[in-house]
Amino acid sequence: MTIEPLLSSFALWTPAGVWTNAAPVIQGSGVDLAPWSTAPSLSAIHPRARRPHLLAVALVQLAHALLSARDAVRGAPPLHRHEVDLLLGTLTGSASADFEFWSGTQSRGPAFGSPSTFVYTLPTAPPAEVALALGLRGSLATLTAGSISGIASIVRSASRIAAGRARACLCGGVEFARTGNRRASGSVEQDAIALFLVEAAPASMRWPVIRDWEAGFASETEPSDRVADLSPLSSLTGVACAAVKLGASSGSKEIFSSSSDGHWARITLASSQRLDEPVESHSS
Repeated sequence: MTIEPLLSSFALWTPAGVWTNAAPVIQGSGVDLAPWSTAPSLSAIHPRARRPHLLAVALVQLAHALLSARDAVRGAPPLHRHEVDLLLGTLTGSASADFEFWSGTQSRGPAFGSPSTFVYTLPTAPPAEVALALGLRGSLATLTAGSISGIASIVRSASRIAAGRARACLCGGVEFARTGNRRASGSVEQDAIALFLVEAAPASMRWPVIRDWEAGFASETEPSDRVADLSPLSSLTGVACAAVKLGASSGSKEIFSSSSDGHWARITLASSQRLDEPVESHSS
C-alpha cells in the first residue's frame, strides 16, 4: 500500500521576516535575512557547537522553531527525531563560506585560510549541524537543481516517504550568499531559508497531504510545455501559503516551477478534509 506524504509543519526566514506555520509575506525589502530578535539561543540548542558559520546558526535556529511547533500540535503522534531524514535543496550551496575562506587566504596568505570556515565549504556541513543539534539521525544530503532546488527536495522527500524508505524528512530550500557586507554570489536575488517537515500521514491528521509530485529536466531540444521561472523564494513561499490555506479549507493546489537551465518540478497539495476537489494551478 502506498504511504501518503503529509506536510505537517514549516518555517520560513526571508528578508521580510520569520514565519512558523503561518502565511508569509511575499514581498520584502533587502536581500539579506531579516533580523530575528526572538531567535532561540544557539548555546541552548547546540551547546557543543564550535565557531559555526552564520548559515549553520540560522539553519539550526529555524529548524528548532519548526520542530518545536510540530511537537506542540495537540493530538499529533510523537515525532521520533532519530527517524527524520534531512534533505535540502540549494542553488548557492556553500558560496558564502567559499568566499570567506578565499578572502582569508588573500588577506593572510595561502597557508592561513581559516580551518573553522573551511569545514563549511561543503554544502552538507550546515545541515549536519542541524542533525547534531536536534538529534536527527536519518540520511542527510543536499541537492542542486537550479532555482527549483528547494521544490525538488520536497519532491524527493515525498517520493522516499511514499515508498516507505523514510518516516519523516526535513526538506526545503536554503539560499545564503551574505559575507559580511558583501554578497558571495549573484545567482539569487534574495537570501531565504524555507524548511518543510514531510511525514507519513496518520489517518487522524488534518494537515495538507502531498497528493502528487514530479520533477524532471527539459532539454533545449525538448522544452517543457509549461514555463514558470520563479525565484527560489517565490516558489517556496507559494508552497507555504498553499499549506496554510489547505490546512483550514478543502480543495487542492498545484505549485509548478522551472528554472532557466531546464529543471522543473511540481507538487500538488490537497486538504486532508476533502481530496476530490479540482486542482487550482499556481504558476507564473
